[in-house]
Amino acid sequence: MLKGNELINRRDFFGTVFNDICKLTMTAVRTMAPKKKLIRPPGAIEEIAFLAGCQRCGKCSLVCEDKSIHIAGPDEGVLVGTPYLVPDEQPCTFCLRCIEVCPSGVLENRESIQSYAIGVAKINQDLCLAYHEQLCSSCLYTCPTGIKAIELRDFRYPLIRTEYCIGCGRCIKACIAEGSAITVIPC
Repeated sequence: MLKGNELINRRDFFGTVFNDICKLTMTAVRTMAPKKKLIRPPGAIEEIAFLAGCQRCGKCSLVCEDKSIHIAGPDEGVLVGTPYLVPDEQPCTFCLRCIEVCPSGVLENRESIQSYAIGVAKINQDLCLAYHEQLCSSCLYTCPTGIKAIELRDFRYPLIRTEYCIGCGRCIKACIAEGSAITVIPC
């Protein structure tokens, strides 16, 4: 085979073809990647690599005892078959069983609980009871990272310390404000 004026061997030829196919696949995934950002299970790798590598087997969802992990349906385009969480509906307990059963490696073990963060909680001060002169700190007492992630300013007003929040969603379920004053946004 010729490359320019030089002869290339079979291995180099197929290596070049394989690399070109990989580049085209990644370009297609990036082009088709949705604008909507889903919250992935703990340990998820970067989104484009996640979409390219996820086998869409659903094992992570099946092993999730809390039923926190959902599988994207056919209306989600290129996201179809991939796992995601909705902490506003069902918190993640960070049991990490999803990582243990993931055959593709798109969910990986990490060093600290903080490195598994899936999102960040946000408090809507218009809905938060504490910001309306009512005593409440239910979010603080349910947080698995405790006073690291939720600080009470003036011993009363909850503030999320984003560097410690893991986005589990437990504070949402604990919030006693009507409709919850807390939501989780993707990292």
